[in-house]
Amino acid sequence: MGSFPSLPGRCAPGIVKTTIISTGEEIIRGRTADTNAAFLAAQLAPAGFDVRRILAVGDDPDLLREEIASSAADSALVVITGGLGPTADDRTRRAIAEALGRVLTEDADSRRCLEERLRSFGRQMTPGHLMQAMFPEGSTVFPNPRGSARGFACQAQGTWVVAMPGVPAEMLPMFTETVLPFLLDRLTPGRHVRMEAVSIFPASESEVDERIADISAHGRNPSIGITVKDGVVSVSVRAWADDAADAERLLAADLETLTERFGDRIFGRGPATLADAVRELLERRGMTIAVAESVTGGLVGHMLTDVPGISRAFVGGVIAYADEVKVSRLGVPPGEIERHGAVSPQVAESMARGVCRLTGAHLGLSTTGIAGPTGGTVEKPVGLVYVGVCLEGETLSLRLGLRGDRWQIKDRASKHALNAARLALLRGMCALRSGTSG
Repeated sequence: MGSFPSLPGRCAPGIVKTTIISTGEEIIRGRTADTNAAFLAAQLAPAGFDVRRILAVGDDPDLLREEIASSAADSALVVITGGLGPTADDRTRRAIAEALGRVLTEDADSRRCLEERLRSFGRQMTPGHLMQAMFPEGSTVFPNPRGSARGFACQAQGTWVVAMPGVPAEMLPMFTETVLPFLLDRLTPGRHVRMEAVSIFPASESEVDERIADISAHGRNPSIGITVKDGVVSVSVRAWADDAADAERLLAADLETLTERFGDRIFGRGPATLADAVRELLERRGMTIAVAESVTGGLVGHMLTDVPGISRAFVGGVIAYADEVKVSRLGVPPGEIERHGAVSPQVAESMARGVCRLTGAHLGLSTTGIAGPTGGTVEKPVGLVYVGVCLEGETLSLRLGLRGDRWQIKDRASKHALNAARLALLRGMCALRSGTSG
């Protein structure tokens, strides 16, 4: 195909237009989730690179070559993952060479390292292995101590093309340790970018969108993005300026606006979970927590124990699915279940008190409800859940009306339980008295 054309404005001052390409039939056929592109976009954007598009391409060499040439024609940086291995379907290095009009040449150090690696496994060099020591002429080669496929970067007509292995365990450290510093040294973005995301619960996407409509217009700086995952709404803020301090001020102003509008429903920033927020508050107050679960079947405890360091605060829990276990292990009065039913505020509160009494924890959480798809009635429909909270002897319950399938109801109930614990620790039990609903 030869070299790609040089387009005016491709490298406009201060803007490093970037394209990410993930290769492999396993990606376009849906057999493998493309986590590489998400990682790269999340890393490149805060560093000032303007990611314009993300592409997924199979192992067709002609199509791959065309996409590389097309992307390089309007981007200052093209980052490619996958297709650098020794098998017949690993065609990325040749496609890059052809798209840039380069020949493949052998890198002596790469060949030596490859031979040593193969010998350590008791294997012999094959033509396929040797291809891993071949790179487009003039490339900078990146080491790969975790695998045999080295990465590389080459430049043509103002565009840098970077290729890395597709295995995440190899690509992620290669990018952070070697590739990103290399790019920042050669493609220093002309603007400073600051990014932050806040997580909100409980809230719907439409409610959040409506309440921040005035600051989320297209083209505004900072830019605002809204995503929803498993009932948690995340609002990301991305500010940019020629001066780092100006970018920081723009970001801080929008974060303050979000805090004013959503208050205590903002439970964390970045990747923080509700369980992370609970752990932090427990440690800050020197308290412990225990759980008594019926409808959630241990999911609240699972979410808590997913948090590193939770052992300093999490005492344990009881999965009391059967009424007999609620009575024998948690001390729920049998008459309470007979009068009100297992799915009731009275039983939820007794379960929370009981797990505190059983474990000695300062804070007890309980869940009881109907996850469906069967078992609901007119009085107690599917999705009815009660969360019990007992904090140092003071007890109350929350009534939730949740929607969704069985898993969604269990997941949302668990998050509401953790959120109730968070608010009780943050503001006291008075913060929960008004109740909440799904």
